Amino acid sequence: AARVGVKACLRRKVCEQEEKYEIPEGPHRSRLNREQLLPKLFDGCYFYLGGSFKHHPKDNLIKLVTAGGGQILSRKPKPDSDVTQTINTVAYHARPDSDQRFCTQYIIYEDLSNYHPERVRQGKVWKAPSSWFIDCVMSFELLPLDS
Repeated sequence: AARVGVKACLRRKVCEQEEKYEIPEGPHRSRLNREQLLPKLFDGCYFYLGGSFKHHPKDNLIKLVTAGGGQILSRKPKPDSDVTQTINTVAYHARPDSDQRFCTQYIIYEDLSNYHPERVRQGKVWKAPSSWFIDCVMSFELLPLDS
């Protein structure tokens, strides 16, 4: 979409409004979020990347986490830890009516790998597949996770 807008600008020798060429939904929400100086998509969220990643390379996921304002955890979070559960940040981009807004630590695993951590959905720590993470980036929203 951006390439089409750039070509239109070059062809007409005048700047075009990028909104006309913008993909709706995620990119549009992202731009509005940036213009309104709101928190980044993963602001206040921490991610632990568990297992091996082939379909979505770990380096790419790390870049997306940090670009989105999130932080990478070097150790797997412990859901039953008092330290973990006393963190009082909320996920700004989670749906306001969801218990997910209180989840700030995600254990990410690759759906296609053999590594599947035990089911975790306890307080502030949830497990999630890498495809969910990529879908969140594409839609610029912390999407609901199946329970």
